[in-house]
Amino acid sequence: MAQGLPGRLRRVFMLQTVLAIVAVLASLYVSTVFARGVLATQWVHAEAARFWTRAAEEPGHAPPWTPSVQGYFVPDGIDPEAAGVPADYAEAGPGLHRLGPPGTSQRLLVQDGPGGRLYLQMPFRLLDRVALWSLLIASVLATLAIGVVSWLSYRTARGMVLPVHAMAGEVAKWDPQRVDLEAIDLVRLPGEVGSEVHQLEGALRGLAERSQAFVRRERDFTREASHELRTPLTVIRVATDMLRRDPELPPRLQRSLDRVQVAARDMEAVVDALLILAREDVKADAGTIDVRAVAAEAVMVGQALLDEMGTAAAVTLELVERGRPEPAGSVRALALILEQLVRNACTFTREGRIEVRVEQHRVEVRDTGVGMERDVLERAFEPFYRADQYVGGRGLGLAVVRRLAARYGWAVQIDSVPGQGTTVTVGFGERAALRGGQPR
Repeated sequence: MAQGLPGRLRRVFMLQTVLAIVAVLASLYVSTVFARGVLATQWVHAEAARFWTRAAEEPGHAPPWTPSVQGYFVPDGIDPEAAGVPADYAEAGPGLHRLGPPGTSQRLLVQDGPGGRLYLQMPFRLLDRVALWSLLIASVLATLAIGVVSWLSYRTARGMVLPVHAMAGEVAKWDPQRVDLEAIDLVRLPGEVGSEVHQLEGALRGLAERSQAFVRRERDFTREASHELRTPLTVIRVATDMLRRDPELPPRLQRSLDRVQVAARDMEAVVDALLILAREDVKADAGTIDVRAVAAEAVMVGQALLDEMGTAAAVTLELVERGRPEPAGSVRALALILEQLVRNACTFTREGRIEVRVEQHRVEVRDTGVGMERDVLERAFEPFYRADQYVGGRGLGLAVVRRLAARYGWAVQIDSVPGQGTTVTVGFGERAALRGGQPR
């Protein structure tokens, strides 16, 4: 909780309280010092005014001499020191002077009046004690008041955010396929449940219900589509196989059946790819993959395609094994990816060589075909994008290939040189060692 909203709120209130106390104490100190100075000045001037008034009424009236004020009157023409005035007082000119070291409150007032000069010295020790105790008492009371108000404010604010914090914790633990709506029941939440929390709870409950409905629809669609789409494709494949065995089948129909079978296989690959992409839990069919075996099957598919296209004599398709990677993932997904990459290589290589290289942490499909221009290479992974040389392509697009790979944490990149060929790399894990190229 210390790392969540209540913890941050507590730190904010603590900082606010400390800053408020410091500001109030500083204000009290400055105010006390200022008030003490004003009172001291007014007091000493009041004593001087009282003396001059009495001296006017009673000639020869002696200046005040008490523990709180000591006065000296020097008639005109008399040396101050001869009249008993201390030497440091006698050197001071008319006006109010501060005596003693810094921090003391002694004041010396020197005034000229009728018949002579008045020296008044006041220590203000009592005033200092009163000011000090007033400052201490005011500081303690202000600190207590700020602390109590801040604590009460924090408790109120904490009670308001606790339901949100608790709700956030429960939502973070939600499994999209099994949402626990009882966990965000307002009765079970701590703190004060306000109208905003009611609105948030209602919104989360609605979102969770829609999410559950979406998961159910996705699961039902995947299950039904798997059956409804694959069944007719299987029927087409079996029926075409039976027709091809007919010895009396004309060559023209034979070629048509071959195209139907190829289209059915392509459609099966597309359906499988879309079902994998639509599935929420890709770990359900994940396991350790024998990459070499999958690559060998892709080479067989490519060889059949070369035979069908009539380019088998001009193009050499070969499996090169330089490692035996065993990544985690779906065998079917990797088969779809490699078969599509091999088909692309076969389609755009009229003569030369195609290699399927199995390295320790990646698979490369290399061809010596037409290659791709830079602008085409930059858009190769865009959905539904086809350059002129791709017109008439079939099966999965490169965008779907990359999405399939990303579902299992694999990386796909393309390196291509126009007129020299293309290399597509599928890397497994962090040690895929992919080189620079187009989108991964």
